[in-house]
Amino acid sequence: MDHSSKTQTEEMASLVETWLGNPATRKILSKVAVGPYNMRRMERILKLYGWDTGNALGLKERIVGKMVRGVIGQVVNKTGITEDNIKSNMKVGYWRKGLVSTLAGIGLWGPQKPFTSYAPFLVVWNSTNACNLHCRHCYQSAISRPTPDELTTAERLKVVDRLADEGVAYISLSGGEPLMRHDFFEVAERIRQRNMGLALATNGTMLTAAGAKRLAELGCSFVQVSLDGTGQTHDKFRGLDGTFDKTLKGIKNAVDAGLSTEVAMTVTSQNLDEVMEVIDITESLGAGTFMHYNFIPAGRGKEIMNKDLSPQQRESLLEKLATEGEKRNINVLSTAPQFSRVCMGGKHSISSLTHFDSIGQDQQWADEVEFLAEFVGGCGGGRLYCGLQPNGDIIPCVFLPEVLGNIRYNSLVDVWQNSDFLAKMRRRDAFKGQCSQCDYVKVCGGCRARAFGYFNDVQGPDPGCVRNATSWDELEKKVEKDSVHLL
Repeated sequence: MDHSSKTQTEEMASLVETWLGNPATRKILSKVAVGPYNMRRMERILKLYGWDTGNALGLKERIVGKMVRGVIGQVVNKTGITEDNIKSNMKVGYWRKGLVSTLAGIGLWGPQKPFTSYAPFLVVWNSTNACNLHCRHCYQSAISRPTPDELTTAERLKVVDRLADEGVAYISLSGGEPLMRHDFFEVAERIRQRNMGLALATNGTMLTAAGAKRLAELGCSFVQVSLDGTGQTHDKFRGLDGTFDKTLKGIKNAVDAGLSTEVAMTVTSQNLDEVMEVIDITESLGAGTFMHYNFIPAGRGKEIMNKDLSPQQRESLLEKLATEGEKRNINVLSTAPQFSRVCMGGKHSISSLTHFDSIGQDQQWADEVEFLAEFVGGCGGGRLYCGLQPNGDIIPCVFLPEVLGNIRYNSLVDVWQNSDFLAKMRRRDAFKGQCSQCDYVKVCGGCRARAFGYFNDVQGPDPGCVRNATSWDELEKKVEKDSVHLL
């Protein structure tokens, strides 16, 4: 990055900080962006940004639109971002919805660090309990068939409509194995029709070339395929011989269809020594991202808690991943929120604002986007995204099965904004152990699902971090005392 570009980025950061920190801005946003009607109006204005549409906008919309155009004009004048780029983004439905949710969140709560959106940007929807595999670490405890309480097709289509109406920008269909649902593509089509982003999390064994092509035609922007090791290691994790080859074929089908493809690996002591080989496979197959998934004791995962990495092993792994990210031609990321701290510790030339941050993987931009780190805040569970169960239960995260409400009976936004459990989850100053005292508490905050899984306390310490090593030691002592061999 040349000096001019660096200065422009710093100016943009200053502009964003000043704008978001201005009480007058919050007051204006609280009047023009907060609430279902205002959010729909704001999305309409953004969609018509740069309009030459005659009477397409009413008087109030034109007044609000003038304010929006003024703010965007400041950004254009202060940075190297062109108005054409902004107009192009405005045409993308999930980009508009995400921006509106950000503006409404500022209007509702102010410029918090870390930030909480007005409605979840992303809903990870465990769309079925059925799976063709039986993975040892499955957070969902998936079985071979759907459970009787799962949402019907008609209910699932209504859920998509409701999520769109409430401001959700993105839906990721997960499971179980989501491709086992007979109505998978019907629901995916409805997501596209409602201008939301679509993603898929799959074990890959059922992802055919035709299915991948169909996903591409539906505008699916992201496919995540799980690969937990090489050959027999992967098969053992997944509970079925021959799974490894089928998974590789699924990854290749996604890549060949032009889908943005991520290989996800849940790392335990049983496959830790195969991480580099899986990164090699990711690169060789043409996938764009390798994702280290933090092991979390949820679902069947509780049965293999003794295979979790120690804090020291996890720290060493994260350091290696940061090093690989500097030299690989793919993104190398981690769901462990401590990865942000590791990348920002001064030894590495990349950054990681959160596990979906690919911009920070570009060494040219790593330093320049770090001003967003406290705003993004590491893992967005309970702040930027939530989970939805097959029966409609709303949960903070797919790895944290605390039921907050049910989509059949509750408004997602009402739950999102008024849940006492989510309020506790967002209160980083009330976290326990080193999490509340750490200099990186706003950037990282630890994994709340791990704190809940190990201590049944969403504000507890994350025992996977070296700065909470004493918590891990206490767990080991308790297990030894109780003669329960979990750790």
